[in-house]
Amino acid sequence: MAYTLRQLSYAVAVARCGSITDAAKEVGISQPAISAALKDLETEFGISIFLRQPAHRISLTPAGKRFIRHTRRLLEYVDEFESEAQGLGHRLDGSIEVGCFLPTAPFIMPLVLRAMEQHFPGITVHFHEGNLGELNDGIKSGPIEVALMYDMHPDRQIQFETLIEAKPYALLSARDPLAKQDSVTLDDLRQKEMILFDLPITQDYFQNIAADGSSPPAIGYRTKSYEMLRSLVASRMGYAILIMTPHTDRAYDGSKLVNRPIRDSLPLARYGLAMAKDYAPRRTVQAFIDVCRTTLKNEDAAARYFLGKT
Repeated sequence: MAYTLRQLSYAVAVARCGSITDAAKEVGISQPAISAALKDLETEFGISIFLRQPAHRISLTPAGKRFIRHTRRLLEYVDEFESEAQGLGHRLDGSIEVGCFLPTAPFIMPLVLRAMEQHFPGITVHFHEGNLGELNDGIKSGPIEVALMYDMHPDRQIQFETLIEAKPYALLSARDPLAKQDSVTLDDLRQKEMILFDLPITQDYFQNIAADGSSPPAIGYRTKSYEMLRSLVASRMGYAILIMTPHTDRAYDGSKLVNRPIRDSLPLARYGLAMAKDYAPRRTVQAFIDVCRTTLKNEDAAARYFLGKT
């Protein structure tokens, strides 16, 4: 074995920073030293890890993405080994990289982070918010080790564990005539324009629910903001179909909103834990997974945010 752990740590730093210059500043060594380490690694393993780009930026090759993912895992195991070898095995310490679907993060992450602080105060959680496509990419190529997200776009390279299943509901202005009904149908909603939650993958999910056969729903406005969507609905600009609901029934301007169950048979949304298919969680990540299972599933702490939870 001609490579060293130090060389591997330099490669991870370059992947994280996106440039040799920034990585050199971060780890406190010269740029030539990092460049030499990268060259040695590529020679040792017979692959191109990085692609050089203009303005001294670099990106990972497909093989490089897999290499860096495995390298991160190896370095994490080394850190864990050193911690236990020094007699610190009775307490889990270290950091983990967690992804969370952006619109659900304000609901879910505070619950999980509070539980982590209570049970594993030595573990630092770095969380990455993103849309479902970004989280899938982050899981497959790093740096995300585990993510809390929906399984709306299954990927053969990702394993998924369902923690919560919920049925979508209709969000309406309290002044909308449909708000007088205890529940609504998709036919009721199709008489109005839809305010679409315009995030990759998510938008297809909601449009497919609202579609009438081959006819797509009439879209009034598109927004990537959860609160903007609620504000538009409150202003009677249209209806929305959502899965999670906050405890307040007011938009930012004080206008009242109502949630109504949809009587039609709809596919349940599955929310849970996603990891790379070949990933074996280290102890700190497993601790996070166990906390999520207890907090979100066993204790049902998140159920109040899912109106139609089953």
